[in-house]
Amino acid sequence: MKNLTLRKAIEMAVVTEELGAKYYRKIAKKFSGESEIARIFDQLAQDEVAHETQFKKLLEEVPPGRHSGEDSGLVLRAAAISQFFDQKALGNDEQIMSSQDALIRALAFERSTLFYYQSLRDILGDSPQLEKMIEAERSHVVVLMKVIVSDAKFRGLADPW
Repeated sequence: MKNLTLRKAIEMAVVTEELGAKYYRKIAKKFSGESEIARIFDQLAQDEVAHETQFKKLLEEVPPGRHSGEDSGLVLRAAAISQFFDQKALGNDEQIMSSQDALIRALAFERSTLFYYQSLRDILGDSPQLEKMIEAERSHVVVLMKVIVSDAKFRGLADPW
């Protein structure tokens, strides 16, 4: 990971958002008979598409040859090891038997992406776009937790809390 470029790290984030949107659409379809759960996952999918677009814009700002330091590369690798960055694991929804299982898995995905994006910020430094995405991921974590523990309603990024 010594030679991990920031461009590559952000490209991984783009792919993660693509996988997340695909996964959330799949879960929304699986729970289409439960309108509230389906709506939550539809909104999460839309949010992931918005994040993907934002990361693509961020990619345009990163110099192509800039490398992460060895420690930074290791932190990004640790963040990327999560099962949710693995397309096979993410695509496996057979283990999800209930809407609660789906919500818990979504929470774990959002926590993993939040850690990854915070690690990117540590390397890139301040970036208004990256800060906005970190705040969106943090919001997803908080809202999903509220839904899991109290049946609160998820409103997504389009409806600020």
